[in-house]
Amino acid sequence: GWGLALGAVLMIVPSIFMYLGGWVHWEVHSLHVDQFLTITATIVAGAIAEEFLFRGFIFQRLQGSLGIWLAQLIMAAYFLLTHMGNPEMQGAVKTLAMTNIFLASILFGIVVIRTKSLVMAVAIHAAANWVQGTLLGFGVSGHAQPSIFKPIIADSPTWLTGGEFGLEGSLPGLIAVIVLIMTFRKWKPVGISAIKE
Repeated sequence: GWGLALGAVLMIVPSIFMYLGGWVHWEVHSLHVDQFLTITATIVAGAIAEEFLFRGFIFQRLQGSLGIWLAQLIMAAYFLLTHMGNPEMQGAVKTLAMTNIFLASILFGIVVIRTKSLVMAVAIHAAANWVQGTLLGFGVSGHAQPSIFKPIIADSPTWLTGGEFGLEGSLPGLIAVIVLIMTFRKWKPVGISAIKE
């Protein structure tokens, strides 16, 4: 539950900031039930697959042999590499998107390390992608999809809104990821002993 809430907040807070600044507003968009269910299932399956791949067995083995932070850097670089061919990754958005994707991997890794489980990382990952794309209508790492709302982006710099790439390519989106990383760095789950770093 907390993972789903945090993933949603990760995308809602930057969106509220952009709305209050007058850089984006939304219109209701038609989304059929079958589209909604298909997209939701695809997003959840994608988050599960990516977390098992990037924070599962390989990540655990790297931690044991190289230490936590070297394992984090290797997997974050690999995570970024697999997203480099995504559409709409260009100009100022490319730099922000690359930084954001790299740090998102660090975030998911910290969550797995803190909770000793993939569950919360999957929940944050899935909720962030669902809220960003299916609910708010932004691109998800450059991929457009049917959505409940359609964002109307004002004539403003793409580094501020992420343009067609989505919130992951925006400065507010990057700040939200950094804040969440800082939060998890200090968070110690109840009942789980502190982990040496």
